[in-house]
Amino acid sequence: MAAFLQNVVFAENDIISFPAGIPGFETMKRFVIVNVPEYAPFEWMVSVDDKHLRFAVVNPMLFAPDYSPNMRKEQLSALGIEKPEDILIYVIVTIRENPLESTANLSGPILINKTRRIAEQIILEDDRYTTQEPILRKK
Repeated sequence: MAAFLQNVVFAENDIISFPAGIPGFETMKRFVIVNVPEYAPFEWMVSVDDKHLRFAVVNPMLFAPDYSPNMRKEQLSALGIEKPEDILIYVIVTIRENPLESTANLSGPILINKTRRIAEQIILEDDRYTTQEPILRKK
């Protein structure tokens, strides 16, 4: 998996800027979202500055359709988000060998203003979600 992400080709307008970085990786401020069909529905958020740094991400609505994080207006306005169509939302996932053990960080969604190409990982003050929400449920 790592080899295919080493040679990511992208245009300057594909770059998403994280002005404050990502918690724990504050110096990494520029990323691209890479779609690799064989890993769908997961995508990869790859650092432009260090291609070894990458996060598996997914749209949380795909496995948690009732996901509705409480966000403050200041968090949205800091990204210049004025209307819902401006937003892309992802969560970072930890993919485990046993898929039933794979989790998503629903308490720290990544909000992207897709028009302005700026983003932030928001840390929610919402105890309904955790950093290790199961992606798959046993039936």
